[in-house]
Amino acid sequence: MLNRSVTDDAVVLLSEHGKPIGTASRLSVHTGDTPLHLAFSSYLFDSDGRLLITRRALAKRTWPGVWTNSCCGHPSPDEDGEQAVRRRVRQELGVEIDDLTLVLPDFRYRAVDDGGVVENEICPVWVGRIDPAGVYPDPDEIAACEWVPWPDLVRSVTATPRAFSPWAALQVPQLAPVIDERGTPVIERGACEPLPDEAATVAAVDALVAAELADLTGLWHTWVPDVEVLAADLPEWLAALAALGGKRFRPRLTHWAFVAAGGRVGSAYDDMVRAAAALELLHLFALVHDDVMDESASRRGAPSAHVQAAAWHREAGADGDPEKFGRNLAILLGDLAHARATRLAASLPEPLRGTWHELCLELIAGQRADLTGAAAGRRDRVHAERIARLKSGAYSVGRPLQLGALAAGATAEQLAVLADFGAHIGRAFALRDDLLGIWGDPAVTGKPAGDDLAEGKATVILALAAETVQGDDADLLRHPERDVPGAMRALQRASIDSRVEELICDDVRLARDALAGAPLEADGVSGLLALAATIAWRQA
Repeated sequence: MLNRSVTDDAVVLLSEHGKPIGTASRLSVHTGDTPLHLAFSSYLFDSDGRLLITRRALAKRTWPGVWTNSCCGHPSPDEDGEQAVRRRVRQELGVEIDDLTLVLPDFRYRAVDDGGVVENEICPVWVGRIDPAGVYPDPDEIAACEWVPWPDLVRSVTATPRAFSPWAALQVPQLAPVIDERGTPVIERGACEPLPDEAATVAAVDALVAAELADLTGLWHTWVPDVEVLAADLPEWLAALAALGGKRFRPRLTHWAFVAAGGRVGSAYDDMVRAAAALELLHLFALVHDDVMDESASRRGAPSAHVQAAAWHREAGADGDPEKFGRNLAILLGDLAHARATRLAASLPEPLRGTWHELCLELIAGQRADLTGAAAGRRDRVHAERIARLKSGAYSVGRPLQLGALAAGATAEQLAVLADFGAHIGRAFALRDDLLGIWGDPAVTGKPAGDDLAEGKATVILALAAETVQGDDADLLRHPERDVPGAMRALQRASIDSRVEELICDDVRLARDALAGAPLEADGVSGLLALAATIAWRQA
């Protein structure tokens, strides 16, 4: 235990590995460059299972007026966590705690408020019981209180994370699996905590992405407070795109690889969630830039980013070329997503950071091969499969599996098995993409049928056709963009669609074989196999 060497309002400073390294006064430490330090959060329930949530006082320096959990604070240098929680609850709420339990011992977050002040904390989360009749909030700390059913709060935070403090928005999805409807922890103190399920992990990833983009918005507007020719500035635009959702295959794969490799709740789970959130932001970057390079008009049933920005330009009667403006703004939007994804990944431990770096390079290498191959007129299968592996297979399947397994501390044998599984499911993912890019239902895919043919993309489908189709159909398929409906009919006459379906089935079978008897957790294997089927036979 550290000796008290500063005022009673001192906080404990921490190393990146969570070890105490000194103290500082609370007010001096909270700046635009706040060092990592120790804190706590508490969630306090009554005997009926209702949770006390509080609204921060309007005079608070950070996040004034924001709804949050019951009580937060910082342990003094000579206090343990339980002593600190009891002291602060007594000071802030005027009540004593019963049945106090540590539930999330390794929770960590970083956030920036609208004024630029940073919170950067390792913040263990506690759950306790209090008597509502004894609650007398300190008005200097708390503007309002409400007692709410725990399931209602979980739903509210999941639906609107920005309505709550950034730490509560991240904590609640992780608490949901380990607190029952009456506010009772479903684990005993010292017992091994159950892992959150797939849905809870996805919710935690979404909350972290939302918190990251809210942090970005506050920082951004200190530099450029005005926006001239846009319906929304870049951070808000990016947040809106993130909120559209999607299939979330990458965080789901990361989750199940973590489970399969024997991952546990704690800092390892937090690393997995952080890696998956970084993947989601990187995916936004890839989608926006890919649409610019492919000149795609739509994405997920809405105008592509560059098309939307061009429309805003025209509606504003702005100067210059709207199409050029749209492309340039979309490129910046993608760059912003990449920058924030990299910031999330920067705090991951090795070797996750190394894997992240390779993933980013693979994605760029695949896009380069796609562009230069198209310019060179390449349609051969070797080239098409290389692009599919780099742009889809590795980035969408293989690397998410690797990140999840590494976060769990996987063995070399486990990593090898998951790499084999990922190679087959990654290939199935890319082949299904090819099929949907030609024959997908526009109402489901959000893109026109035959879109890949119209763009002249080098796909495995066209490579297979080049190997087998002859005569007039072969001539037609050399330039499918000239007659997309005719090219689609030519491919079906040659049964190329059926051949690709057979290849997908083969890869799913080989992926299943890779997991048979593997040294992996059974529930993780089940999750991976179920998700593999969803990926292989998806309709969008």
